[in-house]
Amino acid sequence: MQDLAARAPAARWATIVAFFLNGTVFGGWATQIPVIKTHLDLSPAVVGLALLCLAAGALTAMIGTGALLGRVGSAPAVRVTALLFALLLPLPALMPSLAGLCAVLFLFGAAGGTMDVAMNAHGALVERHLGRPIMSSLHGMWSLGGLVGAAAGGLLLQMMPPAAACAVIAGALIALFLALQGRFLPGKADGGAESGGLALPSRGTLLLGALTFLAFLSEGAILDWSAIYLREDLGGATTVAGLGFAVFSGAMAAGRFCGDALRQRVGGATLVRSGAMLAFAGLAVALLGGGPVVAVVGFGLTGLGLSNVVPVLFSAAGSGEEGNAASSIAAVATLGYAGVLTGPALLGFVAEASTVGFSFALVAALALVIALASTRAVPRRA
Repeated sequence: MQDLAARAPAARWATIVAFFLNGTVFGGWATQIPVIKTHLDLSPAVVGLALLCLAAGALTAMIGTGALLGRVGSAPAVRVTALLFALLLPLPALMPSLAGLCAVLFLFGAAGGTMDVAMNAHGALVERHLGRPIMSSLHGMWSLGGLVGAAAGGLLLQMMPPAAACAVIAGALIALFLALQGRFLPGKADGGAESGGLALPSRGTLLLGALTFLAFLSEGAILDWSAIYLREDLGGATTVAGLGFAVFSGAMAAGRFCGDALRQRVGGATLVRSGAMLAFAGLAVALLGGGPVVAVVGFGLTGLGLSNVVPVLFSAAGSGEEGNAASSIAAVATLGYAGVLTGPALLGFVAEASTVGFSFALVAALALVIALASTRAVPRRA
């Protein structure tokens, strides 16, 4: 145990790189979507179908990842899936048909989903041996990676073909990851915390997963609907409409880099509760402020409020004394990403029957649910 505590600071840097790699690959992939759409002459609906294959691969893999980590441990799983995820990045742009694209995206999603659970499980493991919170900054590095991947992908596309641009990004990430991957904690360093097989999640884990579902649903709603709300409901210019999610994302990244210190000071339960209340207030500003610029400020407050909700929930799932930490994180991650997939579509139906503003009012109500339920779901020491 003392040896693991001594190795934890170095393992933290390896885990940081894993989160950065995962986010950068997703950011690089996002820049390829319009190019692939044009190359294969796909309609928006067909693009949506292809993206659904990616999501299906991620969710399918997440369901079984807890049992996988119970056999091999989180560190080996991160090593293999990180390399696989990066190596798969150039392949979608090389596919000559929709069928090939869907098959590659399913594998791409499965690698990314498995890596997501494994790196969060290892982050929780490092956090326990380090003796202080680190999960928010890890998720902050994922957000930073997404920005870097999108920026690098957009720049490289001006100079080379899409697959080559992705290969450059993947090569740089693999080199960085290989330089630090030896610092991970041993494969099953936490003993019983990662042992065991496939098991039904406990009621506590299900509650954490339900709150993660609501948090991811809220993030997805702002991703997919904020620009439409600013443009169509509030009459904002196109440039202002695009700022909604940008300010939301920037505030979320900043909040995550500050979150570990706040969590150490006030505790996870208080951080989630106060963050959810700030998200509620931000959405209220966006809905009642009366103009697009004020609404953008409201979305920024919402991003700041939601920034540490998911990291704390993952930490709580990984630090429970009962059951399998990896299986708990897998269950919470699966439920959470189900929120990303289903939430924006459900809110679209609500907006069709009423307005986009009313959909955001429902998201504000969900923030209150998170605030109220977090007292029971998140231990004070989390």
